[in-house]
Amino acid sequence: MDNIVLFVDFEESDQLRARLQPSRLVWREHRDGKDFVVVSLHSEPQDLAALLRTVEAWHAERGLPALRFELDGRLYTLLVQAPAVPS
Repeated sequence: MDNIVLFVDFEESDQLRARLQPSRLVWREHRDGKDFVVVSLHSEPQDLAALLRTVEAWHAERGLPALRFELDGRLYTLLVQAPAVPS
């Protein structure tokens, strides 16, 4: 399925689901011995980028450095950069 993104389950998965559910179809799924948070993409071409920006901002708020996700059968890591500290 190329219209979903699977985020590898992690401790705050329920909070991510709660953040995304107002505007997206989100559910939990167990595949190949792993748990995932599954997010359905909208039909707009830029929706994947919008979803990843939302997840990145949410993840950065929690101070977590990386988040793994699967898209089209490939595993990716979303690296979250800490905001620069002014000198």
